[in-house]
Formats: sequence, C-alpha cells, structure tokens
Amino acid sequence: MVSIMKFGNYFALLLLLLVSQSLWADVAATLSRNTIYADDTVTLIIESDDRNQSGEPDLAVLQQNFEVLGTRNSKQVQIVNGRRTDRQQWHIELAPKNTGTVTIPAIPVGNAATTPLQLTVKEQPTAVAAGSDQPIFIKVSIEPADATAWVQQQIQYTLQLYFRESLAEGSFDGPNVENALVERLGEDRRYETTVNGEQYQVIERHHAIFPEQSGKLVIPAVVFNGRMAGALRKPSTGMGSMLERFMGNNLVRTPGKRIRLRSKEIILNVRARPASYDGQYWLPSEQVVLRDSWAEGPPEFHAGEPVTRTITLEAKGLESSHLPDISLPEPTGMRIYPEKPEHTTRTDGEWVYGSTKQAVAYVPTAMGRITIPEIKVDWWDTDKQQQRSAVLPAWEVNVLPGDAGLVEALPPPDPVDATAREAVTKVTDAPPAEEPRGVSSLQWSLLLAGLAAVLLLLLLFLQRRKQQHSAAAEIHMPAGKQQLKAAETLLAQACQDNDPQTAARALLQWAAAKWPDDAPRNLGSLAQQPVTGGKEIRELDQALYATGSQHWQGAALWQVFRQGLEPVVTEGPARQDGLSPLYPDWKVR
Repeated sequence: MVSIMKFGNYFALLLLLLVSQSLWADVAATLSRNTIYADDTVTLIIESDDRNQSGEPDLAVLQQNFEVLGTRNSKQVQIVNGRRTDRQQWHIELAPKNTGTVTIPAIPVGNAATTPLQLTVKEQPTAVAAGSDQPIFIKVSIEPADATAWVQQQIQYTLQLYFRESLAEGSFDGPNVENALVERLGEDRRYETTVNGEQYQVIERHHAIFPEQSGKLVIPAVVFNGRMAGALRKPSTGMGSMLERFMGNNLVRTPGKRIRLRSKEIILNVRARPASYDGQYWLPSEQVVLRDSWAEGPPEFHAGEPVTRTITLEAKGLESSHLPDISLPEPTGMRIYPEKPEHTTRTDGEWVYGSTKQAVAYVPTAMGRITIPEIKVDWWDTDKQQQRSAVLPAWEVNVLPGDAGLVEALPPPDPVDATAREAVTKVTDAPPAEEPRGVSSLQWSLLLAGLAAVLLLLLLFLQRRKQQHSAAAEIHMPAGKQQLKAAETLLAQACQDNDPQTAARALLQWAAAKWPDDAPRNLGSLAQQPVTGGKEIRELDQALYATGSQHWQGAALWQVFRQGLEPVVTEGPARQDGLSPLYPDWKVR
C-alpha cells in the first residue's frame, strides 16, 4: 500500500512538471540598434509565444536607466496543420538617461524573463556633417576610416538621411562604384536623434563594397530625390469643399516641394596583395575560423566502414564566392569521399559572413594507427596587418578490425575447400607415431560424416536465409524501386557531367537499395557482385583514388548500366554464396 502511495506521489509530481513546462512561455528581446548617441531613442522589441497568456511585460526594471516614451503591441495567431501558434510583440521606445555601456536587465513576462542586453550610448559629436542646420541633409561614412583598404576587403559604407520635416516620398540613387562589388546589407533602420539641439528623424542604410583591383577607388556621391510634405490648408468653397466637410476632412495638404540632395564623394586608396603573403588564396578579413564536427575528438574507426566529418570555413567580411573549397589531404591507409560543398553568405546588417561547409567520408583500408593530416587555410588579418592561418590539428586514430577483417585481404576461400584442406593437412602432416591410440578408420569416417552433416546444415540455413531475403525484397518492392530509380537518375547525370564522385555515390546508393541487408561498402566490393559493368566500376574506382590525376569519362559506364543496372544471371551455385559479405550491415550515412 505504501509503494502504491509513493508511486502516486511521483506520478503527480511528474505531471505537475510537465504541465508547468507546457505553460512556460518562450520570451526573447532585441534592440533596434546596439549603439546610439546621447538624446537618441532606441526601440526594445520583446516577443513571446504567449502560451501562458501572462499579460504585459513588467517594465519597472527599466526606470533606473531609461525613460519609457511609449509602448505598442501586436499579436499574431497562426494555424498550420491544425496546430495553433500565438506570438505577441511589444515595441517599447526608450530614451537612455546616461552615456556609456548601459545594461537592459532581464524583463519578467509571466513565468519567463528576457535575456539581459547591452546598449552603448556615445556622447553627441560637437559637429556633424555640413548642412546639419538644414531641415534635411545626407551624411555618409566608411570603415576603415583612414580611407585605405586592401583589394577584396569589405568596406563598410553607411548612408544616413536626416530630416526634421515630414517627407511625402523619396528614393536613393547609389552608391554606384566602378571596379568594385556593391551589396546592400539588411533593411533600413529608422530612429530619432538630436543634432545641434534639433530633433531629427534618421533613415540609415548599410552597404558592403569589395574593391576588385588595387589603386584609386572613387565612391561617387549618392543622390536623394524626394518631395517634402506640403502644408495643411482649408479647402476651397464649392462642391468639393462640401464633400470634404461631409467626410470629416476639414484640412487638405498641398503638394510639397521637390528636393534633390547629394552626399560627399569618397576616394580610397586600395592596396594590392602584399608581396610577403605566401598563402595559396588571398583572404583579407578581420576573422577566419575553421570548425570541425570532431571538435571533441574523432569517433571510433573500423576497417572498411565510413566515418563522416563536416568541416566549415567562415570568414568575416568576405562573401562565400571569395572563399576557396577546403583542401582535404588523403591520409595514408584511407580513402576519402568528399561531397559537394555548400556555400552560404549571411549578414548582421553591417558585416557579411561567407562560409563553406564540406562533408567528407573517411574509409580506412587498413588496420592500425593512421594519421589524418592537419587542414590549414592562410588568410590576411586586416586588423593586425599580418598573415595568419586557421588550422585544424592532425588526428591520430587507431583503426580497429571491421566485421570481416582487413579490407585489403584477398577473398576468403570456399568453406568446403578450406575445411577439406584443413582435414587433409591434419591427417597427412601428422606423424604416424603421434596418431592417438585407439582411433580407428571407423572413427575417422564418423568424424568426417559429422563434419559433412554440419556443412550440409549450414548450406540449408544459408539457402533458407536467402529465400527470406527474397521474400522481404518482394514485400518492400515499391520503396526499393523508388530508390533504384533515384540512383539511376543520379548516375545518368553524373555520367553526363563526367563527375566521378557523384557517380560513385550513385552506385553505392543503388547497391544499398538492391541488397539492403548485405550491400557492398565500396566500389571494389560492388565490382565483385554478379552485376553487369564490373570492369567499368573498377575503372571508376581507379580514376577516383589512383595515384596522380586522371580524367574520367562516364559514357562507358552509362552505356553498360543504361538498362537499369541489371544483375547477371549465373548458372549453377555461386562460389561465394556461403560467405559473409566483405562489409556486412552497410548503410548509407
């Protein structure tokens, strides 16, 4: 009885934890800008999934360092596949009371709280760009501020439009730079600031400029074309006036004055790649990193079994098109199967970050200790003005035996022949004087008969297993056909493109679908299977991993397999029907 009560208490506690977890809201906070000037305002955005319907955020924690100028909120309800998702946002306009680094503390929202944020508040500059006494003006700036950059280095170009009177419309033309790549970063930022005692609205836009050659680089002036909002006036008399008064519109706005503004022109000196730089690729950046999925150490290796590794190269201030493919040295005693790299470029609104992700499979061809070489990428540090290297250290791994022993071992002999040879060796090599006493020819006959019976039972078992595999293949035929068709399509494209890596992957995918329980692990094993194209498969394997470069042509391989990779039908029992596969239980990883 006591045990039942204890179990009930534990169950109730677990249920309470699950219910409380389901009611816990997911809350996040962000700032519209991380750096502002004194007398500027900033918007704090709080977003909650609103699962607990907890109400408003508690803004009392902000009163010490900020003035809360206003708050507005919005709520979104989305239903996808019958599942409802509630999201609620609060936009809180803040004015900091002090300069320096100001902390926005965690703000409670129901059972949850936001993460603290940091805001930098700078002193208002004593003088702003020329024209700051006008109701509307443009300001541009670059980083590096010394107007000197390296070829292909990102130049941060910031454009700001200040206006203290309402704008009806407007658009920018530029920057348009020759011999450079120009990319707009993110969306426009909008905020308020004070200039020489006047309150201005600001629209801020960021661009990344990448010089493509050394020498003088001119960034022409950016042109703003717009129209100011007109003044309000009373409507004229007549039918139009009566209609406007009836609709409740007692004032109308006159067409505003058109304006055209030009920013200042900026001239930079772009330096060429330094002669002292000896890296294979020119990568000017503030930061280049290599990341390894084996950060905590490589996994366990077994002979003949693939192990996957993912390596990522990321550079701050470079697009992915500027990054090279990651060079993967092949270790002695291993084969590598690299996949097609993935290239991506992202931005945080001020910088671009290019990255290349490379997945590769390592397949040991021998047992023992093997060294996987280091991976190194040289780059130029634009901050410290020196050459540096991003390095993934070498790994030393111990390759254990696979399920079938050494990969490079010769095919094992026929079980019957091996047993017979062993028996003959034992009989013929044993000296007559050492033959056990009392062992007659009848006993030897019985021993051989028993051995033959065991072998017969083994053959029957293997035959029955083969029939079960055939039945399973018939049951799953629709899925197998789809996999085979996908592999054939991939192989056809690879052969047309003369792409040996993709062709090898397609063949192994086909083998996994054809023999789901005992699929070959590599091309060498596939070439030994009873299928057409063994010669062409071996040629592909040699082209992939033979010493020296070799240009592979896929027409011959597809010519053999264009009918659907049909198996060869052999007469009589196959020599290796009773053997375990060289790489058992292989799965595509």
